[in-house]
Amino acid sequence: MTPYRIYVLTAQERISDAREADYADDQAALAAAQALKGDRFAVEIWSGERLVERIGGEFSL
Repeated sequence: MTPYRIYVLTAQERISDAREADYADDQAALAAAQALKGDRFAVEIWSGERLVERIGGEFSL
């Protein structure tokens, strides 16, 4: 099991929710993030300092 952090982001790129959990692999973390995203703007999945993936809105400031 590997620790992951999932951040739910607003359209202004601010964190509105964060979750930490251990998952078997990137695919399991991605599935959890997809379920958490719902109709929210975006979610990012991190494993340590590695960005695993961003789901949803394109990054822009």
